[in-house]
Amino acid sequence: MAVSGSKDFAITKSQIIAAALRKIGAYDQGEAIPGEENAAASIALNLFVKSLPARGADLFLRQEVTLFLQKNEQKYLLGSTAEATTNFVATTLSAAEASGQTVIGVTSTTGMLPNDRIGIKMDDATMHWSTISKVQSAASVQIATATDAAAASGNNVYAYTTRSVRPQKLEYVSRRDTNAIDTPVDLIGENEYRRLSQKTSDGPPTQAWYHPSLDAGTLYVWPTNGGSSYDKLVLIQDILPDDMDSAGNNPQFPIEWGEVLIYGTADRLAPEYGLPIMERRELKTELEFHLKNALDYDVENASVIFVAGR
Repeated sequence: MAVSGSKDFAITKSQIIAAALRKIGAYDQGEAIPGEENAAASIALNLFVKSLPARGADLFLRQEVTLFLQKNEQKYLLGSTAEATTNFVATTLSAAEASGQTVIGVTSTTGMLPNDRIGIKMDDATMHWSTISKVQSAASVQIATATDAAAASGNNVYAYTTRSVRPQKLEYVSRRDTNAIDTPVDLIGENEYRRLSQKTSDGPPTQAWYHPSLDAGTLYVWPTNGGSSYDKLVLIQDILPDDMDSAGNNPQFPIEWGEVLIYGTADRLAPEYGLPIMERRELKTELEFHLKNALDYDVENASVIFVAGR
């Protein structure tokens, strides 16, 4: 059997648009698409892609994000100023550091780069955040902002390159201690959070409310972090798929979603090209068929637990 052995077939933005326009009879194979029409089709495609998570296409757009807690911090702006990332390196201080230091001794600098964000756990349980100015050696870094408290040898140090993006929604939250032991944190609604009488209660977070505000999502935690044995929350978050800006961009979807993207773009463009209503209905039916197949396939393999009501 002469099979290819490859499994990397992918489609691009321009291929999706060309196929969608062929579905509605606007252009034939090989015909050039004028710039203005291509731009309009690009808008239709991107709008359709952004709408799919609301239909349930989110399993492959899920991320595990580590949010580094700050002592007594009540809320965190995810996707903006919160120290949160999908990938980080962890090490420890190799010697005690006094307040006012800009050269920090660490056990290892592996994975650290200039301009990375770096957080140092201080003896007062706060996290001192700065930027790496220079990786001086395998055991020391220079930071842009001097330490503002003392830190003992062995205290945790974290560094990361890219801040995580704003979540559309949060699926799960857990508290991770310095021994990498996770404890579930309950996701609650706004009403439950607003009813908490003392928002600044001290202790390990047990509840969290996520408000997906426009510029940056706001995560409120309760109680506020105040201990030295826990310094991270692990967030399982859903994000929007990437924009498709360039003609050669691939969609941030598995290939089984290819026909959904083509028929979805065609469905959005059909009214603009005067496709008769009966043909538009057939196109919509075809889209819903492919969408159902993709949604039925991309599901989490997990048990469903039913609990008897009281």
